[in-house]
Amino acid sequence: MLDNKILITKEDGSEVELTILLTYDSEELGYSYVLYYDENDENGEVLPFRYDEKTHSLSELETEEEWDLANEVLESFLQEEN
Repeated sequence: MLDNKILITKEDGSEVELTILLTYDSEELGYSYVLYYDENDENGEVLPFRYDEKTHSLSELETEEEWDLANEVLESFLQEEN
């Protein structure tokens, strides 16, 4: 990762550079997370990944609880920004 950028390899082998909006940890769930967006995406969609600190890998969220937490963190962040 350079600064707030991350390079993701898609399933088709192509790569896309994403911008990290924020990171957060959940002691309750035992994971770290990253919220990112694609600066070239006109929709401006922000998406979360689970970050594994041991393997330095990203994976998709697996539970509704993780998605709920990601939404809460994003909403709180956006409220603070305004």
